[in-house]
Amino acid sequence: MGTFWEDLGKKFGETAETVTNKAGEVMEIQKLKNQIRALERGNESDFIDLGRMVYEQFQQGETMSTEVTGLCEAIQSREESIGEYEKQIADVKGDFECGSCGKKVAKGMSYCPYCGVKTPDEFKEKAAEYAEELKEKAAEAAENLAEKAADAAEKVGEAAEKAADKAGDMAEKAAQKVEEAADKLKEKAEGEDN
Repeated sequence: MGTFWEDLGKKFGETAETVTNKAGEVMEIQKLKNQIRALERGNESDFIDLGRMVYEQFQQGETMSTEVTGLCEAIQSREESIGEYEKQIADVKGDFECGSCGKKVAKGMSYCPYCGVKTPDEFKEKAAEYAEELKEKAAEAAENLAEKAADAAEKVGEAAEKAADKAGDMAEKAAQKVEEAADKLKEKAEGEDN
């Protein structure tokens, strides 16, 4: 029995050593992977900076290769679209540009939160006008929707009336056939009695 415990102790020792070695390998691999990720993030950041520098050179009118020019023009086009969408968002929200610092100020603000300058009343009036226009458009849309709903209800009513008429005709025909069948049975029964 002593050899069993000795063998078991050796196995535990070997297993513990294997587990320790594996844990050390896993930790070393994880350290290396972390270093790789850090280097990759550094490269991504440098690529972004490099791209930004090339784009700035393009904006300054420097000559670029055809591929670089194409990419820069695509970026410029997307930036213009983004600017237009941001302006539309500001219009929908009723925001306006501060006359002093040029930053966007939310509607209803009496003072610019960035520079503290009092906002002109004309912007508030424009916001009110825009709100009124939206209200009118919403009312028109609701009216159009109500008209379409009424038209649809009328069509459904007409279809239901036609279906009811058709069902009535079919019921009348079925009643006639039942009556005819009853008459035939009656005649047959009377013929058998005689």
